[in-house]
Amino acid sequence: MTDAYPHDDEQEPVYRCTHCPRLLHADELHRYACRICETRATEQVQALHSLYRQLETVLRPGKTTSTGRAPASRTAPLPVALQPLTLRGPGGIVSMLLGIEQRWRIQLDWGFLPQRGGYEASLAGTVMVIANNLPWACDEYPDVAADLKLIGSLHAQASAAVSGERDTRVPVGECPAFDEGGAPCGQQLKVSPWAMVIRCGSCGAQWRRDEWLRLGAAMRGLPLPGAAA
Repeated sequence: MTDAYPHDDEQEPVYRCTHCPRLLHADELHRYACRICETRATEQVQALHSLYRQLETVLRPGKTTSTGRAPASRTAPLPVALQPLTLRGPGGIVSMLLGIEQRWRIQLDWGFLPQRGGYEASLAGTVMVIANNLPWACDEYPDVAADLKLIGSLHAQASAAVSGERDTRVPVGECPAFDEGGAPCGQQLKVSPWAMVIRCGSCGAQWRRDEWLRLGAAMRGLPLPGAAA
């Protein structure tokens, strides 16, 4: 006799956020992205306006960054730092965010982008539109995961260019912490070799260096007692 209902492994993707591996809560089952991803993307896109302005201060190679030191280089510097220039120029932050807004406008049948003026005015306008409509996108837009990923990438690139710090973290596996409903987080964890704490950017679970063996065991499904702090 054929089973009339799909098995759990067939049902599971339906109940997961399309941007992160987190299982959706009961009041999120209609959504494409969970509220945690929505909140994070809102904070990231709103921060891009300030980061865009700060990028101008690090356009010249050797310019002091927000950390108070200039990025080290073994070669003769270029006249302009390429990463800040790329993020501020055509095809950078403004263009990418306008692309997100335009895709949403088409989906919402709003028509084409308005003329707002220069880069700063265009950025301010598109940041407001995206931030205001992220709840709709996470609820109803099937392709929202790609846009959330792009927002996160732009924020990470701009933050790194402004601070002058490179991401030296390496992936160590999926977060094994459980939410209040007993569902695993599943977010990919990254850690710096010098870090004293591993922190999941998704659920906020933390492990001190002296707990890393316990973390490794949890990732491998070994039955060690205790949970993340």
